[in-house]
Amino acid sequence: MSTHFDLIERRRSGKIIPKRKPLSIEVKKSLYMLIFALLGIIVVLSIVFLLNTSQSSQKGYILKQQELKKEALMLQNHELVNKIIEAMTYQKVEDNPIIKGMIKPEALEYIKLPKPEEAPSQ
Repeated sequence: MSTHFDLIERRRSGKIIPKRKPLSIEVKKSLYMLIFALLGIIVVLSIVFLLNTSQSSQKGYILKQQELKKEALMLQNHELVNKIIEAMTYQKVEDNPIIKGMIKPEALEYIKLPKPEEAPSQ
């Protein structure tokens, strides 16, 4: 009877050791935890990979759009430069009514610079 009484006392005080599970159950439990952890890691890595890939393709698309915009602006710039050059041609300047209204010089004097071999040496 004393052993039964000791067992009841140990249960009340929380000092009783629980019954151990068989090793096969512990191994199965560990395998399930390992499989779950590996599947979790695979899922997380797959999500990270997909997000990274989609960001890269979005950046590539934006870069391509910017390149197309740059080419269009360069073409527009080239056209504007051509218009400026055309507007500044000598014939256009001579035909300008503002230029025609200017006073012509009475006597023209041209200054000739000596050639480099004729320049006096110091």
